[in-house]
Amino acid sequence: MRLDDGETLELDLKPDAGLLVVWFFTKTITYSIATMFFVFMGLFFINTINLTFEESAENKTEIVQKEASAEIIEDTNGKEIDHPFSIMVDYWTWALALVIVSSILIQIYLVYLRKTYRYIITNRRCIFVGGILKRIERTVPYKKITDIQRSQNILERILGIWNVQVFTPGTASMQVGQAKTRAELNFDGLLNSEDVYAAINKHTQFNE
Repeated sequence: MRLDDGETLELDLKPDAGLLVVWFFTKTITYSIATMFFVFMGLFFINTINLTFEESAENKTEIVQKEASAEIIEDTNGKEIDHPFSIMVDYWTWALALVIVSSILIQIYLVYLRKTYRYIITNRRCIFVGGILKRIERTVPYKKITDIQRSQNILERILGIWNVQVFTPGTASMQVGQAKTRAELNFDGLLNSEDVYAAINKHTQFNE
């Protein structure tokens, strides 16, 4: 990323490793369970189709063998029919293995994703750079900033990291009783969030 003429770099930060712990609970587990759900739904529909074809084939066989004895008919009518959901009981160990493997792969991806994140503060703008599959560079000039927020959830408070959100006129900060809005820039997993907050606030007030 290149700076414009007359632009000076003030802060160039990366998220703390504690962000990976937060992502594990908010992203890794969620995506792994979602993966397991969609796989099970796929297996459920496949099993339903197979059982439908099997039942149709058995009915045809019963019609052809109608001359069979009453005992055979009784046994056929009394046999247990598989339920489509039985596949979930049969494959629960595979589901658990799928969750574990998915969690490992997702967490490895997030480890490398965090390394690509850069939070840049210059004398003219705030910049976020990051991404693996899709490289993103998002810039917000100070004159467009309407609000700044620092926040922590319970887990982040334990880890000692903060999030700094930057809002523009199209993404005004959330007020009590209003719907949640999305920040223009998110600087997540910061240890020294005070420096970022103070630098942005200083330039924002100067540009008012």
